Amino acid sequence: QHGLAEVRGRGLLLALDLGRPGAFEIASQARERGLLLNAPRPHLLRFMPALTIAREEIELALRILDGCLHAVLRREAALAGA
Repeated sequence: QHGLAEVRGRGLLLALDLGRPGAFEIASQARERGLLLNAPRPHLLRFMPALTIAREEIELALRILDGCLHAVLRREAALAGA
């Protein structure tokens, strides 16, 4: 949906390769919205949920992540067009 590079990992330990820098800003916005992510590289987000995470919590995390991605990528697009 957002034109990102790839998801990789096993089980619940996953990483999202953005294919471009921006992971630090996305992780910061997610933290402000209540979602804890790790950004080990400028282009990489890492997810490490508890093994007892419920489906509803995963769905909420995905909605928060989608909102953060939308906000950051929209801002980048606006800056590129300015």
